[in-house]
Amino acid sequence: MTVSTEPAEPAEPTGTTGAAAATSPAGTTGRAATTSPAATTGNAATTRLAATTGAAATTSPAGTTGNAATTRLAATTGAAAAHGPVAPTTSGAEPAGPAGTAGPLLVADDIVVEHGGRSGAVVHAVSGVSLHLDAGETLGIVGESGCGKSSLGRALLQLPTPTSGTVRLEGVELTALDRRALRRVRSRLQMIFQDPLSSLNPRRKAHELVAEPIAIAQGRVRPADLDRVRATFEAVGLDPAQVWDRHPSELSGGQCQRLCIARALVAGPAVLVCDEPVSALDVSVQAQILNLLEDVKAANGLSLLFVAHDLAVVRNISDRVMVMYLGRTCEVAPAADLFARPLHPYTEVLIASIPDPDPDHVVGAGALRVRGEPPSPIDPPSGCRFRTRCPRADERCAAEVPELVEHRPGHWAACHHPSDTPVAVPTALSALTAPTAPTVPESR
Repeated sequence: MTVSTEPAEPAEPTGTTGAAAATSPAGTTGRAATTSPAATTGNAATTRLAATTGAAATTSPAGTTGNAATTRLAATTGAAAAHGPVAPTTSGAEPAGPAGTAGPLLVADDIVVEHGGRSGAVVHAVSGVSLHLDAGETLGIVGESGCGKSSLGRALLQLPTPTSGTVRLEGVELTALDRRALRRVRSRLQMIFQDPLSSLNPRRKAHELVAEPIAIAQGRVRPADLDRVRATFEAVGLDPAQVWDRHPSELSGGQCQRLCIARALVAGPAVLVCDEPVSALDVSVQAQILNLLEDVKAANGLSLLFVAHDLAVVRNISDRVMVMYLGRTCEVAPAADLFARPLHPYTEVLIASIPDPDPDHVVGAGALRVRGEPPSPIDPPSGCRFRTRCPRADERCAAEVPELVEHRPGHWAACHHPSDTPVAVPTALSALTAPTAPTVPESR
């Protein structure tokens, strides 16, 4: 079956939000304790992938992860990765040339996302959030449902363009690009959606889905591109001989998510936005997908923006963690520092809410007590948005919006009354440093 070469822009998939992820990753290096299908089908596949993505692969060779399939893929996608982003244009003309950059790979400044309703009410999904992402870094974003995590991730990809604010990828201002230029730059900024099945076109076969970004980028799929698609399949632990002509409905949830990862990787991205990529999967499959993300990140020099509810997963996979509440940033810090010495009271509450398997542990013992329910994003509180539930709130919290201040090197918090008291790390988190037995890999 030949691959569709129609260059028309596909409809953007939509993933569900708010589902909590539950898994038990292990290991201090961010790998979940499991044997992933990518390894069982031949770790050589990851090595092939890394070789094809060009310059990125040279900084983090797949040999460090033992996954040979990703190295081969990185070599085959070199053309897409090497060209990098294109310079912004304001007309319908073809964008000119790649743009060089120094400093962070991705920078978002003062992002605002607002949604209007029929009644005229405005939902304040994201309110003035700024972040940066360095090359090869994983930034985890946590917070309860409705805090704006997914809206922020979509705004970075211009899905849709944020209400205000700027997004720069490798020095290119994305909010200033026209539609044609933006489609070309998106090959460097890809997204993995929460619900794998709903984000795949049910009428297309697996190889057509993965080849679609190539068809969009260059107008057609050449025979040599199919080799790149096969290498990507192998790199994510899918056997092309088995799934090549299958439709999404004929695949398991884990296989569909691997297909989504392959579709993102084949374009040669520099940044992957992972919107709760394991929350819709079984626990054993979650660990396999987390391992796969770590493998392809190391093999291709990728940067990850990882959105999740599961704090154990976020601590295990992230270099830094951002905590959001009702559309605003509460705290940003290196993962180990944030979980050991949180500054914002909302962060303390999140850590205290982690289930602890110790039968002698008293849930919430010594932790802050919050009251009430989260306010509506249609009518958020003045000042600090957490003040209506915070036991430390006073008149200043209602009158002034707290600024994000660096209290320790790399540790920022937006709070008028930050705490610097170390907290007890729950067993569920401290156990991550101890190796656990691998789980049974997902069957095909």
